[in-house]
Amino acid sequence: MFSQIVCPQCLYYLMLGIFMSILIGACVSRLSLVYFFDFSILTSYSVTGWLTIAAFLLSSIAGGERLG
Repeated sequence: MFSQIVCPQCLYYLMLGIFMSILIGACVSRLSLVYFFDFSILTSYSVTGWLTIAAFLLSSIAGGERLG
């Protein structure tokens, strides 16, 4: 039962890390955990904000596809 909670979360954060490293890694000098957990990064006023939003959406779609 515990693994049914932990495995989807690990899959989600793994996919999020992959998508963020692909999308945002080329735009910023240093990729940090701020992009994962700080909501102020999710803004439509910058390219980095749009790429962060895209990474979150892609990781949720990828995780849902594998679990469905």
